[in-house]
Amino acid sequence: MASVIAPPRIDERAMVAGTTVRFTLLLVLLLVSSGSMMLTVTNQFYGASDYGCLLAAGGDPNQGVGRASTARIVPYFEAYQACRERYEPGAPLWLTLLWPALLVAATVVLFWCLPRWKARRGRLVPLEAIDHDGEIRRRLADFAAVAGLDRLPRVVVDPAAASTSAVVFGSNRRPIVCLHGGLLARRNTDPTAFRAVALHEFAHIRNGDVTLTYTTIAVWRVFMALVLLPYVIWQLSRIPTSARSRWWPADAPYATRELLLAVVMITLVYLARSDVLRNREIYADLAAVRWGADPRGWAFTVSDQAGGRLRRALGSFVELWRTHPRWKLRQDALTDPAALFGVQALPMFLTGAAALLIETQAREYWSFVGDAWAVPTTTALMAAGLTSGVAGTALWRAVAHAVLTGRRTPSGVRAGLWLGAGLVAGELVYNRVAIGLWVPNHPLVLALVLFAGAAFGWWTAQCAQLWVRAWPGRTIRPAMFLGLAAAWLVLTSWFAWWSSQGTLLVSLGLIFGAGTGRVLQDTFGALPNDDPAMLSVIGVVLEPLSTLEGPLILSAVTALWVVPLLAWTLRPATVPPRWAFGVLGGAGRATAPEEVLPPFRRVLLVALAGVLTCWAAVATVKGYMHTWQPPSGQRPLYLLIYQAWALVALVAGPTAAAVAASVLARRYRLLVTLITAESVALGGLAGHFVLVSVDGCLPPLNTLATNCQWQPGVAWALVHMLLGYVLVLTAIAAVIAAAIVSAARRAWRSRTEDTVPEPRPGPVRGRLTARRLCALALSAAAVAATVAASGQNPFEQNPSGRISRIDARQLVPVDDTAVPDSTRRLQVAAWWFRGGQDLQDRYLTVLKSLIAAQQDAADSGRGTIDPALLRPLCVDMGQIARDADRYFPVPEPEIQAVWRTFITQVEKASGDCRQSLDPGNTDLFAAFMNEFTEAGKALVSVSGRVLEAGRAVFQEKPGGLPGRE
Repeated sequence: MASVIAPPRIDERAMVAGTTVRFTLLLVLLLVSSGSMMLTVTNQFYGASDYGCLLAAGGDPNQGVGRASTARIVPYFEAYQACRERYEPGAPLWLTLLWPALLVAATVVLFWCLPRWKARRGRLVPLEAIDHDGEIRRRLADFAAVAGLDRLPRVVVDPAAASTSAVVFGSNRRPIVCLHGGLLARRNTDPTAFRAVALHEFAHIRNGDVTLTYTTIAVWRVFMALVLLPYVIWQLSRIPTSARSRWWPADAPYATRELLLAVVMITLVYLARSDVLRNREIYADLAAVRWGADPRGWAFTVSDQAGGRLRRALGSFVELWRTHPRWKLRQDALTDPAALFGVQALPMFLTGAAALLIETQAREYWSFVGDAWAVPTTTALMAAGLTSGVAGTALWRAVAHAVLTGRRTPSGVRAGLWLGAGLVAGELVYNRVAIGLWVPNHPLVLALVLFAGAAFGWWTAQCAQLWVRAWPGRTIRPAMFLGLAAAWLVLTSWFAWWSSQGTLLVSLGLIFGAGTGRVLQDTFGALPNDDPAMLSVIGVVLEPLSTLEGPLILSAVTALWVVPLLAWTLRPATVPPRWAFGVLGGAGRATAPEEVLPPFRRVLLVALAGVLTCWAAVATVKGYMHTWQPPSGQRPLYLLIYQAWALVALVAGPTAAAVAASVLARRYRLLVTLITAESVALGGLAGHFVLVSVDGCLPPLNTLATNCQWQPGVAWALVHMLLGYVLVLTAIAAVIAAAIVSAARRAWRSRTEDTVPEPRPGPVRGRLTARRLCALALSAAAVAATVAASGQNPFEQNPSGRISRIDARQLVPVDDTAVPDSTRRLQVAAWWFRGGQDLQDRYLTVLKSLIAAQQDAADSGRGTIDPALLRPLCVDMGQIARDADRYFPVPEPEIQAVWRTFITQVEKASGDCRQSLDPGNTDLFAAFMNEFTEAGKALVSVSGRVLEAGRAVFQEKPGGLPGRE
């Protein structure tokens, strides 16, 4: 009968545990949430939740701050910001900073008081009061020396506790070990248990668990008392008033999510904290055994779960909330600590939800207290760093454990899907993609978040497997930190893009829309030959691309394929890596790897074929564009169409190569596909540069020039326009191709009865120098292309980043007929009280000054107004006209027509007023006075109609406008 060979035991200390980062994740979440949640409460007292400026801009709160409201706000964003700063300013800076400062201060005080309170509450006594001859202290001092502690910690006894257990509290610098009375009573009859329990508690001190554990406890209790409780009370108190408001349909989703956020915070923090503490207990058990504790020293008296399926499910649910693992799991971990290296679904889900809440709340909070331009990158760096530290470390540990024990290597996709599910859950809890709505306008787009998590897990696991097998050093940590740094960069770019552009595009429904096509058609006129396909290419391709280019995203794309590419610069492994011997802890010998890296020659051959295909595609585009030449007036559109088709060709070639590489790859399919596709993209761009440089010398391919000459400057300008887009789209296409091929292979295998194992080639052979030169050359080209492409977006015609009024209306059409009459009257009233009345008062001030100047001229007998008095009045008129033009249009079209007349007359009056001051232009004074009078008549008409709307509003709702008046 064949014997079963047990897998080698892995030293749990060989790789970073990741529990410290998970504690840090919880602490950061609580700190950020304290500022964000209390900011929501304090802003209520300073008008930040009012709808006055939104109504003044023509928005309807009951439609949500989505497509319609944004289309109103964006064209007049500066006016909206000015309105908010004046009438709805939000809490002052000192109050915004108060709650996080209080949280930190109260946490420090509570952390300092917890040991004293715990000792006094339990009526603990010093060990000296019981250990008269010092025998217990000497035994504990021996145990502490074995555990590597510099000195014996302070020891107290709980005489009333009958259990044979102990606990440690305090801090790492001043720990306090509390021995239960039952443990001391059995120290002589059961010395094995006494030694095991004592070493277990000393292991907590040696591992640095005490400070982290009790800091988390202190922060959580302070958060509950100072933040969560006031937040929930305030939100509940607002519901009766909000329910009677006309804006309850818009407020209900807000109120529900704000209360749900409190429930999610409680659940998330408690589950995550319990999971980390359970792992810490297992680490302490293993350390105690390593120091000589007998595994039988713990009382494993509780059997594993038994009974029916419902009872087992209930037991598993209860287990999630416990801070100590069940005895069966602890007992199994002493034999094989595989549980410490596994990637579990719940921690990944909680990590995703916590990271998303950290990023969104920190972004909202810091936008009030810091520089707006630095907020997206800063919050993305923080959330991505914590996520990669937790999820990335877990995947690296799981892969290393599987490789060294001969188990099946995790793909990382399932773990990534759970991470993405957590991100989606956090997004749905927060008011960002469904502002003022119960569900987002396009909920299916949230699948992008799910797939992003899956791609992150897949890439991290494959990168870990590649470097774990290839790294020859004494420790795996340098390779692990390199992979985690790349994962951090990738996640940072994702968080920054999704929070800044992705959520906006989702809420507005602008992803893959036809809005850009309409804008281009109105801008450039009819296309040559009336070709609708050209317009479709421009609208579908360029619109979503406008948010994909940037230094952060381009750097992440480079890291995706350069970091694994560097593995080919290592010497092929013919012996087990040195770091594997230390990880095995002397329990066995590492075996030589059967396969480390795929043959680099195959990657280069597929890439070369892809480059040739890409060149052929670009030549085809040039040949097609050569068949028709536009009139001179349509030359800009012709160039834009040429670039659009060139972009399609430059992405099609790498995509074809990605499919081929995915089909041929046996292992590391995602990494090989990325390396191949990006190499083809760089080669295709080089070919495009050459073809454009010699444009005019090849008659069938002439598109932009008629004379044969070398034009590298023009060629580089065109290549630079497409460089970033090609690299980013190629990476996306490579991931999709690898995913489709992997799914197809998995489906094919599942339908095949007799599964044939894939061949596993031996170690890579070939000249190391040539392979290193190729890998380093590709890496250098990737870095150079990233640096070159990180400039200004060439397609961005408005460098300030603002959308023009025409573009915003065309991208997001507004249906004015959908606004009820009662809301329309509220909009008109809000328009008046949020700025229209102020402009009227300024006009009346100028009018009074002008009348006073005329009276002064009549009294003095001069007959004409003193130029020194008239000149500032002319300037004030011009400023009123400019400010009125920058202010919101009146939400009522009929009143807006009269308001436009007022602006025009004031503007003309200002110009004629200034010219009347010049010698010989005194006749313009009469024209100026007439225009100023006509403007006054228009303003009287506007104010009269506004007052009618205002009276109707106050009759409907005696309290006036919603919000602070």
